[in-house]
Amino acid sequence: MNALEHIRSMWGAKVKRSTKLIVPSVTHDGSEGSLNNELWAFRVSYVFRDALDIKYEERRKDKTPYMVWTQGPILRFKEGDLIYSNDNCRAVQVRFASPMGWDAQKEEMYQGSVAYSEYVVSSGNFSKSKEHECTQMQFLEFLMLGKYE
Repeated sequence: MNALEHIRSMWGAKVKRSTKLIVPSVTHDGSEGSLNNELWAFRVSYVFRDALDIKYEERRKDKTPYMVWTQGPILRFKEGDLIYSNDNCRAVQVRFASPMGWDAQKEEMYQGSVAYSEYVVSSGNFSKSKEHECTQMQFLEFLMLGKYE
C-alpha cells in the first residue's frame, strides 16, 4: 500500500490513527529531527510533521504506557510553507491552503486545497516558473514524486 492509499484507508467519521507512517521513520535527537524521506522529490523536513498529521502519542499495552509515532489522515499544508527539492533546483511556496477534514453531511473526506508557486532555483536566485492549484493529497503526491501521476 502506498502512502496516499494508506491515508485514504483512514478516511471516515471517526479517525483511528495508525502506527504505520507515510514516511520511512521519524528520528529525533536533541534539537534535530528527520522524517527520513530522502527518496521524496522534495525535502519535506521534520518541521512539517503537523502538515503530514504525524504525531508522537502515548499508547498503552497491558496498562503500560509507551510513546509511538502515529499517522492521521488530515493533511494541512499552509500559507507560507516553503519546500526545496532534494536537488536544490526547484522550490515550492504555498500561497493559500485549506486543510482536509471530514464532511459529515456528504459522509466523505473534503480534500482541502493548495495554491502554490513553483520556482526554479539557480545560484540562490528564485525565478517563478508555474502556479498550481490542487488538493492537499495531490500536493503531497507532488512533493513525493516531483510530479502528478
